[in-house]
Amino acid sequence: MMRGKHEPEHEPEEAAQVAAAMSVWLRRGAMAVAVSRVGVGVAAFAAPGLLSRSWTGGPGDGPAGQVPGQVPGQVPGQVPGRVLGQVLGRALGGRDLALGLGALAALRLRPAQSPASIWGAAMSTDPGKPDRAAAVGLAAGMWVGLAALADGLDLATTAVSWRDLPSRQRWLVALSSGGAAAVGGAAAVSLAAGPALLAD
Repeated sequence: MMRGKHEPEHEPEEAAQVAAAMSVWLRRGAMAVAVSRVGVGVAAFAAPGLLSRSWTGGPGDGPAGQVPGQVPGQVPGQVPGRVLGQVLGRALGGRDLALGLGALAALRLRPAQSPASIWGAAMSTDPGKPDRAAAVGLAAGMWVGLAALADGLDLATTAVSWRDLPSRQRWLVALSSGGAAAVGGAAAVSLAAGPALLAD
């Protein structure tokens, strides 16, 4: 018997394949963001001033030739701008290093099989497989999601001080942090809720 043009029985299979392909690309994006985050963290520890200058600029980048937000003249008991930049640069570097390593470790917990087998485990009738797939996906999704939250807060911080920051630096930070937040947020949803959505 000839089948019609539409074959509804194949739709769930095709949907699973599309979902698996999207999951793979989002996971790769999350891995790339995590690796770059680790790199930024290491660089910030080695040269903390570089990170702060890439965000707030250096002498002459702000209004009247001053570092943005810096008050001319040194007030007794006030932390010098150079020291403040190093402290904050290392603090941000530590945050990025911790989030990057955590996300990488969680992403490496994903099963080593092909993408189809990951989603197949979620749809399996074996009670142990869906639970493990969901737990592993949730752990990875949480780490990636927290890193995306940090990127979103960086974007918000930049937006609040937009007028005070040098033009080149503010656009660089806005685009990089906004892009990383978007990729990380989508990957977090895919990792944490993908198997559950597919099972539905």
